[in-house]
Amino acid sequence: MRNNRPDSIQSAVAAAYRANGGLENTASDIGVSIALLSLGTAVNEDRPGGLGVNYLDRLGRMSSTAAEPIARHFSALAGGVFQPIDASGEGCLTTLSGDAAKEFGDVVAAALKATLSKSATDCDDTILQIDEVMEVLVRLRAEAVRQRGR
Repeated sequence: MRNNRPDSIQSAVAAAYRANGGLENTASDIGVSIALLSLGTAVNEDRPGGLGVNYLDRLGRMSSTAAEPIARHFSALAGGVFQPIDASGEGCLTTLSGDAAKEFGDVVAAALKATLSKSATDCDDTILQIDEVMEVLVRLRAEAVRQRGR
């Protein structure tokens, strides 16, 4: 794989290949040559557009772990974040609300610790805690939408 600039589409495509078991495995899975897939990680003006969105769509439909780096890339470009959720843990609004309150408390504690220590490790822990509360909040929102539709 090429050494691409972090946060570039080429870097996201390379991460999708890795998540799907590598370049060779991905080429076999989506039915294209390794050479064509390799073009998806190149900055090449002879073939603008790189791999092509149709192949990325096919790869994402086959492997959600391969779709995640692409989702993260485009979410960041849109000024947002991609937050995967575990839909198997759906629950009632009351239970999820309690989970959200607990997770938010963990965020506050981690943020205070990171503020005092100024440690990169503590900042990483804060980010992890934020991701966990965001997942619960997204699940809570999905459950409220589901219940509203009854």
